[in-house]
Amino acid sequence: MNTRSILGLGFALVGVAGCSGGLGALDKVLHLEGSPGSPGVAFSPGDCPMRNESFGILRACMIDSNGKAYPQDGTLYVLPPAPPYGAYYQFRPGWTPAAGDVAVMGPQAAYSAFAAPYDVAGNPCCAEGNPANEVASHAVLADGGLVVTVPAAAPVGDQVAIALDFGALFKSRLTPCTLPDPASCQSAAQAGFMMRFYVGQAPSGTSPPDGGPPAPGSCLLSYNDALVSGDACCYRQGGKNSCDTSVSCNDRSGPGCCLIYGSESTAGGQRCCLYADGSYGDDADECRTLLAQSR
Repeated sequence: MNTRSILGLGFALVGVAGCSGGLGALDKVLHLEGSPGSPGVAFSPGDCPMRNESFGILRACMIDSNGKAYPQDGTLYVLPPAPPYGAYYQFRPGWTPAAGDVAVMGPQAAYSAFAAPYDVAGNPCCAEGNPANEVASHAVLADGGLVVTVPAAAPVGDQVAIALDFGALFKSRLTPCTLPDPASCQSAAQAGFMMRFYVGQAPSGTSPPDGGPPAPGSCLLSYNDALVSGDACCYRQGGKNSCDTSVSCNDRSGPGCCLIYGSESTAGGQRCCLYADGSYGDDADECRTLLAQSR
């Protein structure tokens, strides 16, 4: 297992928290690999919004065990505690890493993951700051992108960080330089990409991301799009709730999935509101209120 310290490498981190439209086969379904014998967790690359990053990253997002994508937008999201957790990166044409570079294991690996009960506002701040915090992870190249999976559960409240080392990820393409941007071959050794999130709950004393007051008429609820496609399941302030709580998990979402999410316009942000077992998810009071609105 890779034991190097990401901070110790002096990375210029392209991203710090973790993500819709663009190049590639966005209608395809990719998977986070689950435990042996498990079908894993399905997600759509098209759920990851486009970015404009160096090193050819077109899209980047974090994926939870329901197949939900979380944007790399500076927010420290709280993902459901059930594993697997993961990250997806789609590369622009000409930037796809070589399979041999992705396959390298140990201290020279191109990717790594860390978990620790740290608050980024505290000291120590960051899970990757101590090599002892590294946890098992694996990666696969798929349809012009890279999927990194953390298969085992982290303790509730832990901060998980998933890191890319561009010097290792593009090692065979740096000398001679075959990347579309020759300057990147010079800077790759000092550059990387970090995404991080909390598991199950935010650190004590912090609050979930607050999207502020919703815009008039904004939709506050949505289905898990692995279950319902083309129907905007919605509750608008002052209107009726069109969300059918009788929808059920399927082979794309996996068992025990989140059925209905709050939208980005809710106080808690894009969090699960109703799980398959009937529990109200990450912001129970708000979700209970929203789901109880008139139908």
